[in-house]
This record gives sequence, C-alpha cells and structure tokens, in this order.
Amino acid sequence: MAIDYRITARELVKELGGDSNITNVTHCATRLRFILKDESVVDSAKVAKIPGVITTVQAGGQYQVVIGNHVKDAFEFVMELVTVDENAANNSKNKVGIFNRIVDIISSIFAPFLYTLAACGILQGILGIFVALNAIDTSGGTYQILNFISWTAFTFLPVLISITAAKKFGVNTYAAVVIACALVCPDYINMVNTGADVYFLGMKVQLLSYTSSVIPIILSIWVASYVQKFFDKYLPIVVRNLFSPMFTITIMVPLTLLAFGPIGNAVGGAIGGAYNTLYGLSPVVAGIIVGGLWEVLVIFGVHWGITPVTVGNYAALGYDTFTGMQASAVFSQAGAALGVFLKTKDKDMKGVSASAAVTGLFGITEPAIYGVNLRLKKPMICGCIAGAVGGGIAGAFHAVSWGYNMPGIATIPAYFKAGYASEFIGFLISIVVSFVLGVILTCIVGFKEEAAEAREEISDTAQKTADSVSSENGVILDIVCPAKGLVIPVEEVKDEVFASKGMGDGIGIVAEEGKVYAPFDASVEALFPTGHAIGLSANGVELLIHIGINTVELDGKGFEAHVAQGDTVKKGDLLVTFDKEMIEKEGYDTTIICVVTEMGGGAQLDVRSGCKADTLENVMCVK
Repeated sequence: MAIDYRITARELVKELGGDSNITNVTHCATRLRFILKDESVVDSAKVAKIPGVITTVQAGGQYQVVIGNHVKDAFEFVMELVTVDENAANNSKNKVGIFNRIVDIISSIFAPFLYTLAACGILQGILGIFVALNAIDTSGGTYQILNFISWTAFTFLPVLISITAAKKFGVNTYAAVVIACALVCPDYINMVNTGADVYFLGMKVQLLSYTSSVIPIILSIWVASYVQKFFDKYLPIVVRNLFSPMFTITIMVPLTLLAFGPIGNAVGGAIGGAYNTLYGLSPVVAGIIVGGLWEVLVIFGVHWGITPVTVGNYAALGYDTFTGMQASAVFSQAGAALGVFLKTKDKDMKGVSASAAVTGLFGITEPAIYGVNLRLKKPMICGCIAGAVGGGIAGAFHAVSWGYNMPGIATIPAYFKAGYASEFIGFLISIVVSFVLGVILTCIVGFKEEAAEAREEISDTAQKTADSVSSENGVILDIVCPAKGLVIPVEEVKDEVFASKGMGDGIGIVAEEGKVYAPFDASVEALFPTGHAIGLSANGVELLIHIGINTVELDGKGFEAHVAQGDTVKKGDLLVTFDKEMIEKEGYDTTIICVVTEMGGGAQLDVRSGCKADTLENVMCVK
C-alpha cells in the first residue's frame, strides 16, 4: 500500500510537539532534520511507528527522522505545517556541545544543495567517459559548454553556501549573496591574477582565490549575523531596511578579505592537509578505517563533519580520495542486506531486506542499516568488515572520485577519468569485493531472527525446570517497574551501549521522581560506589538498573544507596534515591535503564513499553 506522506508529515508535526516546538527543519538524502525547542516531550517509540518513518536518531543537536527515498515529499508537506523560527534555536532546552553544534551547522548548510553538487560531479564523470571513448571533440563548443556547466556549482560554491548559511544564521539572504559574489567577482579575480599589492584603509589585502572555498564564506556570514543584528537594533526603523544591508555589506566584504577569508582558508587547508597527510602515510590503513567505520558515523548522524574536507579536496586537488574509499562502506551494507534476504526464512524480512539492498546500491543506506543490518546486529558487523576490506583495496589502488557525489551505482562515472584506468579498475574491484563479501559473511555468520526466537526449543529440560521456579504458566520471573514514569524501549535511550542491546534487552524509564525500588525479591549482587547503578539477581535472572546516562561522572554526587552489596531485598524495598533536579541541572539525562543481563539458556524476555507506569506495575517477564 502506497504511503501518503502528507499524513506522515501531519503525524510527525503532532508527535514532535507541534509547530510551537519546531524551530527549524532541513533534509538530506534520507532524513528530515528537526531542531526542537524541547526534545523531552517527544515519544520516539510513537514517532517510529508513523507510516513512512524508518527510525529516529538524536544526534548533532538534531532530532533526525529517517524517511528514505521519499524524504523530499515528506519535507515539503512538513513545511506546509510549520513556521520556521531560526532565532528560536538558541533558546532550545537541549544542551548541545560544540562538536554537535558544528555538525548541525554543516548539515544545515550543505544538505539543501548536495544533490546539485552531485549532479555536476556525475556530469563531469560522463564527460570523462565520452573523452576516453573519443566520442566528443574536446575543442568543440558542445564539450566546452557542458564542461563549464559541470564546474559551475563548484566555482560559485561560496554563493550556494551563502544562501543556506544566511538562513541558518538569520542574515538577510540577498546581503549574504552579495558578500559571496564579491569574493568571486571578476574584478576581484583580476586583482588576484595580477598580483599587485592592494591596500584597504592602509591595510594590505591578502589576495586569495575564494572560488570553490567553504570555510571563509561560512565564517563571513556567521560574523555578518552579528553585524546585521547590531544595525537592526540601533538604526531607526525609517532607514533600517536600506542602511542595515548597506553597512553589513560594506563592513563584511573588506573584513572577509582582510581577516576571515585568510583565516578560513588556513583552517580549511589545515583540516584537509591533516587528512591528506594521514592518507599519504598509508592509503591502505586509511581505506580500512574509512570503509569499516563510515556507516557507523552515519548511524550517529555525525558524518557531515567530513563534508568540508571532501569539498575542499575537489577545490584544491581536483579529486577526492575519501569518497573513493567511502563507497566500499556503502556497497558492503547493501551486500549485507542482500545476505539477509538470501538467509532469512521470515517472509516480512525478505521483503524489507530486498528493498533495502536495492536502495543501498543506489547510495541510500539508511533502510539497510536501520531496517535490517543494525536491527539484526551481526549483518551490520559483517558489513563493516566487508567495507574495511574493500576500503583497503581502494586505498591500495589510490581510487579517487573526480567529482562530488554520493557513492552508488548511478554515480560510478564520477570515479572515471581518462588516463587513470588503474585507479578506476581498483575502485570497481573495491566495491564489488565489498558487496560480495558483505553477502557471503552475512550468509556464513548468520543472525538470530526475531521470528525464530519464539520457536526456539530449550535444549536442557533439567535446567528449564530448575530455572522456572514454579509457575504453572512457565514464568521464571515477573519484573515490575522500579520507578514511576514513562516506559520506553531500551533502543530509545540516549546511550548507544544500552540502545544497541549490547548489555541486554530491557526498558528505559523517564522517571518522574528520584526513587528506585526493588522490582522483585532479589539479592544485591553489585552496588557501584557512586550509587548510580545496582545489580540484582533472582531465579537465575540478573538485572542491571542504571540511573541516568554518564552519571558516573558525578562521582556519587546526588545519589544515596539504601542497601548494601550482599543484602537480600523484597519487591518494593527502596534501593536508591537520587536528586533528579540537581542531576538534570548538571546537564545529565536521568532516564533509568533496566536491562536483563543474564536469564539462562532458552529463556525469553517479554517487554512492555510505550506506557506510563506506576511504581511496581508489571513491565517485563522472563519465561
């Protein structure tokens, strides 16, 4: 059944707190990226169940909703329902670190025009193929026109950036465009080419080329936002609309040429230089790292941090090595998804994995990652291993991309250039190996299917009898809610170690008060000195209760244990109290995480989540 993305958009806006809670919305190839005033009001479990939503990711100061290929449709419908207020983002209740803030800025600036850059990159690759086949006359007008079209987006990249940066920083769009145009103005380019000394108010201008540059214009528009705000605040309203843009332009263009341009070029050169130096030390090792870990960065939504480096490489070198290795990561996850399709016996998973594999081959890996590989865990690991092998091969052959693109079957021409056949062949080998190895490893290693778990037989009847203490219905242990609050799936907690179920399955509790009670009759097997975590055991079941995320850093401040290690407790006994308000003021998430770390061979855990539970209300059951 076809999904109506108008309905998807309406439900999204509702579940994200409505128009009043949404300060900004952008999108990339597969995700809607929201900046919310308050993320705590959102129930991610409900958002993930909206038709058309694959999953949600909270990273980089953004609430990201993975849609897939139809993200543009969903974005347009969302924009019909919200009024974006860029300035309100600064008043968000969410604490965002400097790294997350940088990632948010980069993604907001580059996401809107990435497809345009990629289109130009693919056109460059296609022209390269025609040249290699002698199918086009490079001295003719047809080639020359198509060639300068393919480079136009890169030549005037500062202008494209100025438009989105103006929106991000709250600057008059047309004033921002004029600032950017000044940096690529023919008169200024002539000054650069002439090389004669130029002074502004007695200060020497460092004549640098800003075509295809990235960081200088971002710095310039960021500073321009403060200059504009100053004049908007102090100029009389009768002259503000005229003189505020005039003063902003007149001040910012010289300041950019004198200071922010050279600084930005130096920063961009240093970042690109650092990566290229590492690549130069060992392309194979660089390929293994990039191919193996790129999709992990995608999971956390922080992969945007590499964008200035890749774009800078095209500007400075005319090619990019990172994308040449990154492609292996993309094809390996598509291969792992295909491996799931071949291996699984579950009809629904066959349909999901087949679709995800095809989509992944075209460069959109989120459906494969979130819908299949990460969900089943082992295929994700197999994909990363296959990507590392393919990336190493790409590095060994010095595979590169000659035009900006998002790796996939459709963008392969961007990796070809006449005279560089060995690099291109190496690139093809790397993606084929990544894809095939992803399929093979997944088929060999296998995975535990969700449908198969319910049919699993217990191999040791005696152990089953001993562990299932008693109940006629086969229940080993009922686990009640140790605190009052909203119960969420453990996958939704904001700690990847717990969310990945690496510690075990369970729940998170968005607690309403700072009290934690015993969820069953148990012995206290472990009690951390800081009081933030406690381990309980009963009937062969071991449960870890972890209060808050990264709260170990408080070194016990705000926590008080009411039991000791080795004690025996009854269901409902008070275990720990914590100062919820103080801990949250310190910037920590106080979600209580309860995971079953051990429950005996063959046992199953039933989890009840997505509800508001009272203390001692049944939320989990081990059978």
